[in-house]
Amino acid sequence: MNYQDALNYIHGTYQFGKKLGLENMQDLLHKLGNPQDSLKIIHVAGTNGKGSVCSFLAQILTEAGFSVGLFTSPYLERFNERIRLTGEEIADDELARHTCIVKEKIEAMIEEGRHQPSEFEVVTAIAFSYYAEKMPDFLILEVGLGGRLDATNAITSPVLSIITSIGMDHTQYLGNTLTEIAKEKAGIIKPHVPVLVYPQDHEVESVIAEIAREKSAPYLQLDPDGIKILERSFSGQIVKFKEFPDTPLLISLLGEYQGMNAYVAFQGMKALMNYDVLNLTDGTLEQSVKNGLRKTLWAGRMEILGVKPLILIDGAHNQQAGETLVKSVFQLFPGRKITLLFGMLNDKDIKGFVETILPLADKVVLTKPFGPRAAHPRELKVYFESRTDEIHIEPSVERAIDLSLEHTNPEDLLVIAGSLYLIGEARTYLKKRLNKTGCL
Repeated sequence: MNYQDALNYIHGTYQFGKKLGLENMQDLLHKLGNPQDSLKIIHVAGTNGKGSVCSFLAQILTEAGFSVGLFTSPYLERFNERIRLTGEEIADDELARHTCIVKEKIEAMIEEGRHQPSEFEVVTAIAFSYYAEKMPDFLILEVGLGGRLDATNAITSPVLSIITSIGMDHTQYLGNTLTEIAKEKAGIIKPHVPVLVYPQDHEVESVIAEIAREKSAPYLQLDPDGIKILERSFSGQIVKFKEFPDTPLLISLLGEYQGMNAYVAFQGMKALMNYDVLNLTDGTLEQSVKNGLRKTLWAGRMEILGVKPLILIDGAHNQQAGETLVKSVFQLFPGRKITLLFGMLNDKDIKGFVETILPLADKVVLTKPFGPRAAHPRELKVYFESRTDEIHIEPSVERAIDLSLEHTNPEDLLVIAGSLYLIGEARTYLKKRLNKTGCL
């Protein structure tokens, strides 16, 4: 099996759809020898911010001298992004080899009359197989969907659980209220394993705290006043943590919310130290945090890819993330006219999301991300007609980008949002266009 064979096999399992449930994943991992049991895992769930928290924490641990696996989803431009080891993507030949190992076990399962694993289960199993061979000091494991029944939750004994900001998303799978969704996210909590929780609505905090009590899991509530933002620009932001009152910290990621995500990662480090998983001096911790926050990059999240005009890409695709995007744009780029390039999947709450980002829609270009779940731009137009008469439709993402740039003055702002699939396509094309011409 070569690299392309591996990708074809992995993506070919998409036809089996999403499966929420652990039995199939547990069967597959058992056949693989339960590779997850040999790893020190930090398990991260949440609606928004979990990818950023994972990235901050991975970089801080790396700066402290540890080898770190980082498993995230989805990918933006290249599949290998999902499985990283100390900043490096899994090599093509390694991906092919571990896919072959997993494929053999799946074929044995099917011969025994068991169900074909879903695509996410297959990818998660490949990651566990790879990491168990490489044996990093830590594996940071991002939940794919929900928590309780997510394939990553086949693990039994992480060293730390983290729950980031919870909002309304994937309601067809997780529930129609915040409390229902919170129960699903809190399903990653394990007996006696500390759980660190992002500041939440009271009803959400109550649900998580109750589940933690039931499982005798130490409940670590984050203090929202533990971080102070000193200044921000589109080059980053400078913050202070109450634990380091004399040390300004540069966060390269944009968006006010990234300050809190960075603080979650820092408190994750403190939790690992307090529960004797890590042994670091205070000085080493401070320096690792300082360097880690400065070096952390997270593609496609409030990322600037052009200057004249400014081009901002962001994977916001639910109401909570949309509200945060709007707030951040007006904080960082006050007074600029905005062109919004938008495309979204049809299984999302399109109406609710668009209502949150309408303030960004001075001009709108509607497009269609790749994939069968993408909404056609003609269907999206009705949601923007109350805001602007200048609405353009271009299903091709590349031509939509060209059209958006034609309608955006050099001193204005182009925002691309609505789907991570769109962000991945846009990022690839914008970099190609920049490399080819030297300008946008």
